[in-house]
Parts: sequence; structure tokens; C-alpha cells
Amino acid sequence: MDFPELSTLRARGTRKWTQYDDDVLPLFVAESDFHTAEPVRAAIADAVEREMFGYTPAPQAQQLPELTADFYDVRYGWRPDPARIFPIPDVVRGVLLAIQHFTQGPVIVPVPAYHPFLEVAETAGRERINVAAVPGLDLDELEAAFARGAGSLILTNPYNPGGWTFDAERLDEICALARRHGARVIVDEIHAPLVFDGVHTCAAANNPDVCITITAASKAWNVAGLKCAQLIFSNDEDVRTWQGLSGVAKDGTGTLGIVVAEACYRDGRDFLDEEVAQLRNNRDWLAEVLPEKIPGIEVNVPEATYLMFLDFRNTKLTTDKPATWLRTHAKVAMNEGLSFGPGGEHKARLNFATSPEILREAVDRIAEAIRLL
Repeated sequence: MDFPELSTLRARGTRKWTQYDDDVLPLFVAESDFHTAEPVRAAIADAVEREMFGYTPAPQAQQLPELTADFYDVRYGWRPDPARIFPIPDVVRGVLLAIQHFTQGPVIVPVPAYHPFLEVAETAGRERINVAAVPGLDLDELEAAFARGAGSLILTNPYNPGGWTFDAERLDEICALARRHGARVIVDEIHAPLVFDGVHTCAAANNPDVCITITAASKAWNVAGLKCAQLIFSNDEDVRTWQGLSGVAKDGTGTLGIVVAEACYRDGRDFLDEEVAQLRNNRDWLAEVLPEKIPGIEVNVPEATYLMFLDFRNTKLTTDKPATWLRTHAKVAMNEGLSFGPGGEHKARLNFATSPEILREAVDRIAEAIRLL
């Protein structure tokens, strides 16, 4: 795929390109550097032409539930009921609402975790119980957490940070534990379109009574600023609870966000296939080159997402905050591992949704800075 020039990327003016000075290569926040997908550009242009800047369309005028269900069916082999799909502003809001209105008791959060999930339990007025974020999770540790009274588990699939995925057997085992303890599994599937090999498995497909699923087009098509995610219920009781909530709790989805999400799910699949192929190439190149250029580095090769967790503890870089050091000395910005919570020491998260040229420059800068230690 072609990528915009660096000057064009900086002109976007988004968080990725304004957080640091121009001499820093930004490989931190989960924004991608691909050209905007043509269906997204066309949908926005059409909405602007129609001056579509008012409140969101009435539910019966929206195609989003049907298109979300169709996308899930084609991409993952599970078709949720469109009548059980509702727009919300973003995935984090969906997780918060699920905790507040569908669960009781403490919240289990695997750590290291996506930063907002470290705070969402407290925001909901709940205790957070940490468990180790290892591939597949540790069932004994989960059992102990549920036994302590946890009423929910935040399950990010594919996982962030780390990029590993869950298979159907492990998802069923996790949901069985939750069911046994009367708890819920809140599933974040925002990175599900970006699985490199095989097919993403939806936890709710076999466990509709336990799961509440939340997704969005924002990561796969880079449209997070338009504020539209999808809350997917898989049983009628949850739908009744949702419909009984105040609009104050549920409002905030953007009109253009709905328009663009519909375009992504309906017309954006060719772009997605090309994107995944490019990301796979970037991932494979990094997995090969990083250990060659940076002795001792541990590369956690992701099965999905464009986010790679790097462990520097066995390199010459001894600090437990490598991203901070590298931003200063290599002029490359990554997310600090410790920002994801316990287990993030000595680690940094690298966003590889960028051009091969930028990746090469970033790797050279990192390797040279560490070599000079």
C-alpha cells in the first residue's frame, strides 16, 4: 500500500502527530498512517454535501446494526441479531456502561492492560482485581478472582498490548468459569478485524448468556475521532436492561461516526484485506530485524493488531522505562510499558501501522542509541 509523505502525516494534526516535536518519530498511540480508505472519504464527502451535521439518524433510519451483523457473519462466522446491536460513542464507554448496569462486584482486569481499563473499574465505583495477562489467561488465577466475588472480567480479544488471540476452547472455558460464579465477560473486539492468520473467534457465539461484546471500526479504518462504536448484546434480557437506561448514559455517538462505520462495514473490506497484508509484512520484518540489530531484545510477535510489545530487560538498556529513554535519546516515541500497569516494566509498545521507510528509520535510531550505551 502507498503511504502519505511524512509532511502530509504531520499535517493531520491528530494526537499522534502533535504530541511530540517534529524531530520525534511517533510510534505510540494507536493511529495508523495509511491513506484514508476511499469508502470512508466518499461517505464523509456525501455527508458534507448533504449537510448532515445534526443529531444522529433515528434508529429505524440507520443501517449500522444490519451492516455490523453482516460484517461479523462474513469475517468471523457469527451473525449477531441486528436488533441487539446499538451505537455508542466508543469502546471504553461501552465497557464502563456494561460494568455499571450489567454487573455487580469487583472487576477482573488482566495486566498489563490497555490504559483506560486500569481506570474503568474505579470510575464505575468498583474494586479492580488484577490477573496476569498471559496468552489464554491462567484459569486457576481467574477462578480465584471470581471466588473473591468478582462480577465481571474485561476480556480484550485480540489482546492489547501483546496481540495474542483466544481460541474457541479457551473462550468457552473462561465463560464457563464466569457462568459458574454468576459473573459476566465484557469482550472488547476492537482489534478483531486485524487478525493476521486464521479467523477471529467471538466469545459470544457459544456464550450468549455471559458475554457483552463491544467493537468499533475505529482501529481497522483509523476513524476513532468520529466517535462511533457498537454494543452487541446476545440475549434479550440484556437488551431490555439497555432499553431501560436513560439516554443521558447512552448518548454521545457522532452522526458522521455512524455514516463512516456503515461505509467501513459495507464497502471497506478490500481496503482491510490490503491493510492486513501490509501489517503482516511490517510485523514479520520487525520480528526478524529487531533481534539482529538490538541484541537481547525480546519481541512478542502479535497474532493480531498493529501493536508490538517489546521487552528491553536483557539489552544494554537497563531502565524499567525504556520508552522514556528512547524518546529522549533515539527520538522515537513508543508507549511506556509501565503505563499498561504491573508487568509492563522494561517494556515498550510499538505501533507498526506505518510505512516501511518510517519503520526502518525508527529501528535504526533505536539500535544506534542503545549501541552507544
